[in-house]
Amino acid sequence: MQTIMTMFATFVAFVGGVMLLTETINKIFNVQQGTAKLIISWVLSLGLAALGFWQQWGFLADCGDVATWQGWVKALLVGLGCGLCANKIYDREEIWKLLEAIFSIFKKK
Repeated sequence: MQTIMTMFATFVAFVGGVMLLTETINKIFNVQQGTAKLIISWVLSLGLAALGFWQQWGFLADCGDVATWQGWVKALLVGLGCGLCANKIYDREEIWKLLEAIFSIFKKK
């Protein structure tokens, strides 16, 4: 159990753990399609972030109190960030598209 708990020590370890679990599940169930791989990765990252926050494991314990909605929002944002990293959104072209979409929301018309 201690080995699994080290996955919740830092955000980087969390991303690595999600990527490892995603690839393991993909190999066990022989998942070949890109969309299915993305869904598995997103479900794992959001689900494990929620589980880790609910159990107050590792760095997710710093998100706040389980009884408040703010803590859950922070934990799910961590899961979202992990999903982005695990799905290799850090590719340069993808980052520019994402930033342009965000900036277009705040652009004056």
